[in-house]
Amino acid sequence: MDLNKLMIDYLAEEGFRPHETPFGIAFKIEGINYLYFNDLEDEQYFRLMMPAIFEVTEDNEETIMRVMNEVNGSIKVVKLYTMDMQDEEGKEKETSVWVAFEILADSTPELADIVPRAISLLKGARLAFLSRLEEVADH
Repeated sequence: MDLNKLMIDYLAEEGFRPHETPFGIAFKIEGINYLYFNDLEDEQYFRLMMPAIFEVTEDNEETIMRVMNEVNGSIKVVKLYTMDMQDEEGKEKETSVWVAFEILADSTPELADIVPRAISLLKGARLAFLSRLEEVADH
């Protein structure tokens, strides 16, 4: 089973215009970026991510961690975490919140069943995170 090829084929059939990057397969839906990561060491590992949904700074890091923990405990199968990324020149580092949908797929995955649900859960987690963050900021 080649999940990477299955994912590219599925996304292309659905009209999402996927393209391969050094990180995995990138595509957009309704202006939101998504990345599918292919794990060469575990062909059943399916990880679809919504990258860099919110920047983490020294000033907001504690609040971000608390809100991420709340959301992680309330939504199935998805998790939010921070990731450090460097700019194209490898100089400046930016930390941001990413949302991940992770499962172990069987040997004949039905991506038409998995991907829409994954996208829905990623969107829901992003919305829950941003809404909760706004609530905390207002108090």
